[in-house]
Amino acid sequence: MSLLKKLGKKELQLFADTDVVSPVNGEIIPASEINDGVFAQEMMGQTIGIIPSDGTVVSPVNGTIVALYPTGHAFGIMGKNGNGYLIHIGINTSSMNGKGFKCFVQQGDEVAAGQKIIDVDLSEVKKEGHDTTIMIIVTDKAKDDYKIDFIDPTIVERANKINK
Repeated sequence: MSLLKKLGKKELQLFADTDVVSPVNGEIIPASEINDGVFAQEMMGQTIGIIPSDGTVVSPVNGTIVALYPTGHAFGIMGKNGNGYLIHIGINTSSMNGKGFKCFVQQGDEVAAGQKIIDVDLSEVKKEGHDTTIMIIVTDKAKDDYKIDFIDPTIVERANKINK
């Protein structure tokens, strides 16, 4: 059962360290449907894509920001469950050099699942000719056999649990 925690005027739902939540509002797609060979073939680790319907990106897990690209297009989290995650916003968006991205955290910050990390201007991403799909990649596993059992492809809301 989830609890609510007041943070100023905002309420942040608390999740277990084993929970993975959607970083955005949008539609989950399997890795095989991502328009990039590296992500589609899961070369960096288990991957899932979400076609975003807006640009507010939150942390999918409880953990620590271990990497934050200066361009704002990607960030890494070491989850409290011992697994590492890369959240990559769009395809080839590093070439935008930060245009359209605004970060709200710094490397080393502790974050909660559902906490805002980045705002991205999706219209700017599209204007630059890039795909807006957001990927969650499990880059480091606490146990060799760790695999997230994601929910089936569907429409999801930001900060709602997407693992079974």
